[in-house]
Amino acid sequence: MLRRVVLILLASIFYLTQASGFVFADEVAELKQLIQQLRQDYEARLKALQDKIDVIAKNQETAKEDLEQKIEKRIEEKTISAEYVGRYEGPFGKGGLLIKNPSGFGNVSVGGYGSIEFENFENSNSTFDQARFIINLGAIPHERLLFYSEYEIEHGGTNYPGGNGEAKLEQAWMSYNINDWMSLKGGIVLVPFGRFNLLHDDDIQDLTERPLVARRVIPSTWTDAGFGLLGELPIGETLNWKLLPDFYLNYEAYVVNGLDEDITDTGLRDARGSASNDLNNAKDFVARLGLGLNRNLEMGLTTYFGKYGRAGSATRNGNDDLLGIGADVNFKRGPFELVGDFAYWDFEDGALVDHDNDNATAAVSAPKFMRGFYIEPRYHFWPKFLNATFLGRGFKDPKFTLTSRYDWVDIGDDGDTGNGNNKESRFTLGLNYRPIESWVFKLEYQWNSSKNEVLERGDKEGAMASMAIGF
Repeated sequence: MLRRVVLILLASIFYLTQASGFVFADEVAELKQLIQQLRQDYEARLKALQDKIDVIAKNQETAKEDLEQKIEKRIEEKTISAEYVGRYEGPFGKGGLLIKNPSGFGNVSVGGYGSIEFENFENSNSTFDQARFIINLGAIPHERLLFYSEYEIEHGGTNYPGGNGEAKLEQAWMSYNINDWMSLKGGIVLVPFGRFNLLHDDDIQDLTERPLVARRVIPSTWTDAGFGLLGELPIGETLNWKLLPDFYLNYEAYVVNGLDEDITDTGLRDARGSASNDLNNAKDFVARLGLGLNRNLEMGLTTYFGKYGRAGSATRNGNDDLLGIGADVNFKRGPFELVGDFAYWDFEDGALVDHDNDNATAAVSAPKFMRGFYIEPRYHFWPKFLNATFLGRGFKDPKFTLTSRYDWVDIGDDGDTGNGNNKESRFTLGLNYRPIESWVFKLEYQWNSSKNEVLERGDKEGAMASMAIGF
């Protein structure tokens, strides 16, 4: 009996032990499965977190690159915009030296550009010419207030013997920002007739000599004293145009002293007005409207109207209205670029101009019209095999530019010779090298042709070279 009880007890213990083992094994398996699931969840969450960190880092890098591109883009845009006034965005932007003024007036800055030229034309002396030295001074006493000035010394200045140098204040203006798309501007300003007069600086041009139309029909550099408005309207962005999201309008309009009476059949260069007084007591109006489909294509339209002749002069006979119209284009696509200006002037028939100190007997008729244009294609390139040479070594983005230009000018006869209209045309082929954007070495060759009075080069052909720097 006792033996049976012991056996039953032992059997019971064995069964309970085995059952507990089975239960414990199940719990262990479940625990292992739970741990495995937790580990997978942790790894998934860790990977998701790392992906987010990578995305944030990439976005930050992209944002940084986008910001850098936007900055560079804005710098490039200044070469296409009528608001351009000097060293990139003026000396107070990239390219200028920013100086803190301890007086508390605001940030004062310095910039400028300079160039030296060489020419060798047939039947003429070859010569070097210290063409221009420019100093820009600017100030920003407040984010909505701006001052800008440009002092120009040409051909060595006024004291060099045997030269035709001059030194003058070319710009000196102040602006007051009214809102995002309008600023009031007053002082000595660049006359916004066409594109070249606003973008004439030697270091941003790809050819040494300025276009015929920009010297004879548009007397660059053309400045005048007056007041006006300027600004830009990002229409595509504001109206959320999907077809033209980057469409914009910029404008610049002034009331100025206006042109003098010294208008001849060789051009308007001697008719540029005074910055200190209105010689004919009749204000002129000039405006340019730029239409940009995007930042790579802008077309400009210009109008100018007013009177010429001096108040009180015997030549002022009431028939002295003038009207100027212009158009310009700036197109970029990859390495290709195309720029050009067109200008036309109409002078009221019957007006007289006096070229001899208000001596009525020396007066002749004003030319009935002036017209001209230039078109300039450019191609920017850089052979990579030059990176290791002295031309590329140490420079981030050097460039060659192959360029050409065709100029044509036609000016009506003013009656001084009776030979008819004066015409001149020019074809130029050039190549330049830029180790950096603001330093350039240029080589070019010109072919010129003229009829009647010589406007610039006549029928001469020859070579030119120059170096220019902006800072």
